[in-house]
Amino acid sequence: MKINRRQLLGSAPLAAASLAAAPKVNDFESVRKEFPRAMEQVYLDAAAHTPLPKYTAEGMRRYMDFHMYGPGEGRGAYAAESIRQVKPLFAKLINAKPNEIGFVVCTKAGEAAVVNGLRIQETGGNLVTNDLHYAGSVHDYVGRKKAGMDVRIVKHRDWHIDYRDMERVVDKKTKLISITLVSNVNGWVEDAKRLSDLAHAHGAYLYADIIQAAGSVPVDVKALGIDFAACSNYKWLQGIRGAGFLYVREDLQGGVVKDLSFPGYVRFNYAPWVAAKDAAADEFPYAAPKNGSRYEPGNVAFVGYAGQYEALKRMHAMGIENMYAHAKPMCDKLRKELPGLGYKVITPANAQSSLVVVQAKDAKVTEQKLKRANIQITSAGENRFRISPAVYNNMEDVDKLLGALA
Repeated sequence: MKINRRQLLGSAPLAAASLAAAPKVNDFESVRKEFPRAMEQVYLDAAAHTPLPKYTAEGMRRYMDFHMYGPGEGRGAYAAESIRQVKPLFAKLINAKPNEIGFVVCTKAGEAAVVNGLRIQETGGNLVTNDLHYAGSVHDYVGRKKAGMDVRIVKHRDWHIDYRDMERVVDKKTKLISITLVSNVNGWVEDAKRLSDLAHAHGAYLYADIIQAAGSVPVDVKALGIDFAACSNYKWLQGIRGAGFLYVREDLQGGVVKDLSFPGYVRFNYAPWVAAKDAAADEFPYAAPKNGSRYEPGNVAFVGYAGQYEALKRMHAMGIENMYAHAKPMCDKLRKELPGLGYKVITPANAQSSLVVVQAKDAKVTEQKLKRANIQITSAGENRFRISPAVYNNMEDVDKLLGALA
């Protein structure tokens, strides 16, 4: 299967060992057994929340065992290893450097760290976004606009964002173009490289919400020219709520994106804190982080990252390209069959994402059919329904959905 990296998300090259270990697409039935919920119901809703896999739960359990029973029998070593290695594993997933990654509690927290750190409003700049960006982010931007920020929201045209509409509102005062790389609204995939070039040509930067991309399709932030990105872990990354990642390009840390919080600890250098003062040091020795962790809020849900460590190891072993190749035929069949059942597909035909979004004639009738068949997809309002096959699904799940909707 060919993946259009220019149009889509780039593709971070995987290590040869990871590719060698990746299961073939027809081996994914064994992966399915790691997701108990997906065995109990037809769960085609990864874009809302991935059912917790056994291996993620096991990583969390091992971390909790460390706190329950202490560091003995390798528990302390595991807890330290999982937290130390999870950033490099995520960085590899999106082709970033480990020092460009920080922990955040959710996607919006990462986005806010970037927007606040750029000091857009204080410097008289403007921010450009569109209405296929995450609605929670758009809501935040509307609030900022009411508070005085120059925010420009481009409206979609028949569920597409016209690049010319974005280009028209970007000017020399634009500080940030903010997008969702794969839109949760309808699976629209932004041409991030083109938008990055547009931003950079005006001295601005590009932020991407990658919550519907990371773990679902190949992502290469370097190839796409993405300057900042964030995501929570509970969707395609197979993790839990309360834990996420922020990517800030190395050369933009601290300077372009200002430090507005200062994580770390002071070691007091005067009596009675120390027996002998170090004359070469300040009374309040200060050593702020010099990498992506400088944007972290302090303590985060480390138990979630321990689980994420296990999930990322599995995902690298399977190979994101393989995972996407597994889901794509299911999406293709849905696109082909659903119109014949009276559902209008509003996901663009060329959108290489793992989401299929349709409009129903009668949402209540559709919801009743889904409930009777024990099938979960997202009811997105205004008669829209979002279907998102993942690694634990198979064509039988798709057939059951089509049968229920017939």
